[in-house]
Amino acid sequence: MKRTIYLMLAIAAILVSCDKSEKENEQPVQVLKSTDYSGTLTVNASSGAFDTENVKVSYYATEKADSASIIMYQVKFSPRMPVSLDVTVPGIVVKPTEKGAILTCDSIVPLAMGGEYPNYTVTGFEGEIVDDELTFSLKFGSTPTSYRGQATK
Repeated sequence: MKRTIYLMLAIAAILVSCDKSEKENEQPVQVLKSTDYSGTLTVNASSGAFDTENVKVSYYATEKADSASIIMYQVKFSPRMPVSLDVTVPGIVVKPTEKGAILTCDSIVPLAMGGEYPNYTVTGFEGEIVDDELTFSLKFGSTPTSYRGQATK
């Protein structure tokens, strides 16, 4: 009887130690952090494609990292546009992947110059973060726009 009890205790100890070592080897889920990027903004206006190099974009994740905002700094949507704007796209849905995240948003009103711009509602926002690269495409109103940038340090 004592042998059986000792044997069962030994098996239980082995099982507990195996379970513990497996948990120690598990990698924690990485939460996407807020990051700045530098890259190219491409606007496909009716007059043709317009590229702006070295555009700074900031990605700001919520605490739970399930949604984010993207701020594009000092952008122009046409070569004839007299001013550059800081534009915020809030409410982007974030779905983590093995190497980063998928970013989506069906429709949201962007923010610029302290207010909303419903005439330039963002639609069809699709993007991803893979390693240190952020890419996305969207429409501001009817204007297709895309971005590709690398994380800055």
